[in-house]
Amino acid sequence: MNSYKFSAAADRGVFEWLIQRISGIILVLVILVHFFSMIKTGTVGVNKLVLGPLFAFGLYHAFNGFKMITDDYVSSSFWRSVLLAIYWIAGIILMILALSLTVMF
Repeated sequence: MNSYKFSAAADRGVFEWLIQRISGIILVLVILVHFFSMIKTGTVGVNKLVLGPLFAFGLYHAFNGFKMITDDYVSSSFWRSVLLAIYWIAGIILMILALSLTVMF
């Protein structure tokens, strides 16, 4: 088994780490607003307000997490590139589907 040596700068990925935490906090807040509005009103009137940010931050948070896991555990730059391309394609497709669902509600 080949040993993997990390050769990048020490601050590599700090921005992604920070945005991952911020998007997680926003997701929690949006979900809380959604649940409490559903409990208070009993209707789905807040869905349009909540679905957009929920889909956008949820998809970003998930795929950024996949990228971080890939960066941590896949040592081959070729396979990292292939996985990153798959993440981008899947993310764009899911965002298009999410936006079409948001318009339907």
